[in-house]
Amino acid sequence: MKSKLLFFVAIFLICQLCYSQQTKIPKNLNQALLFLQADCSDSLKALIKKTADDKLVNLSWPWGGDYKTISNWLNNKNEKIDRYLVKNGIKYIPNQESVILIAFKRELLNEPINERQIFKPYQELELKWNKEDAIRSTTDTLRGIYIPRHIDECFTQIDKFWNDSIKKQVKSWSENEFTAKAHLGFGTWMRNNWGLWGGSRLSKYFNDMGISNPEDMSGIILASYHRHLLGAPVNLNEQLSFYKDYWAKARREDTLRKIKEFREYKFGDTVVYKYRYDYVSKKQEDESDNDLCKALGVIKGKNDTTFRLQVKIIEACDTKGIIIYDSKDSYVYDKHLKQWTKSKKRRIIRAHTNEIKWFDYDFWETKN
Repeated sequence: MKSKLLFFVAIFLICQLCYSQQTKIPKNLNQALLFLQADCSDSLKALIKKTADDKLVNLSWPWGGDYKTISNWLNNKNEKIDRYLVKNGIKYIPNQESVILIAFKRELLNEPINERQIFKPYQELELKWNKEDAIRSTTDTLRGIYIPRHIDECFTQIDKFWNDSIKKQVKSWSENEFTAKAHLGFGTWMRNNWGLWGGSRLSKYFNDMGISNPEDMSGIILASYHRHLLGAPVNLNEQLSFYKDYWAKARREDTLRKIKEFREYKFGDTVVYKYRYDYVSKKQEDESDNDLCKALGVIKGKNDTTFRLQVKIIEACDTKGIIIYDSKDSYVYDKHLKQWTKSKKRRIIRAHTNEIKWFDYDFWETKN
């Protein structure tokens, strides 16, 4: 419990996170080890060699350490190394970082690297987590962490995490100052570990009150906890109304933006595909990146209500066509559970030359 408390405090004290560092992405574990050999300092290598396998991830940011290279590789899902690890049954970022660091530790110690052996415990762990996911909206525990049922239980759990000195510091800040400082640190921890992104009984609690954005949920929890510490009224209904009004206004503004942009698309225009999903082949990707071939279409119809274009494909840059839909990492709304859940079965749709399909208008850009 003490180690968990220290971890939560460390996460809370992180005020700003930066994911944008440019770096080269390895395509597999062997290449990752080559990159780490060149990138890690001698002092970090020495620390890795003497750290227990189950603690290695804590050397990496944002799991307790300062080393950001691996996080930068994995931050944008579907990168080469991510695809490689997911293919081997490891999709959660902390687990991905762990297996990379364990393999690197073996190399530094001149020990044999058996990928199957390294992957196995994490594959088994993720199978266990998949079973948890089947009952996410009702279970009281996810990944070994208790999930509050409502706002008052959030207060109870946070009170257990933070000692009196941290609470005193929180009380010394204004509400806006506290929520700004905690949003990317402890707020991120709540969103990830209390299932606000992936679904949980706490996210369902907020969904039932009309709040669907996980960042709004964590914002309400943080503001409410600050008021709770000060003995001030939480005014939950007032907070709910604020976020509902915000999104209603945002939807109105978004509609006006779409109307303006949609007017730029004319019948008969040649448009260029933006590849919203993956490429069908490496050749198609390379030719697109190097401006050797652009997937093109001609506008055949428009729907001003749904902002959709009917487009005839005239160039796909590959006989396999272009991917116009991929359900990977997508969420579907479960009307029974009243929450968004991850799609269980992957579905890919392609369009080929001379086919006519309907698209959201922003899948295409007007040709210069």
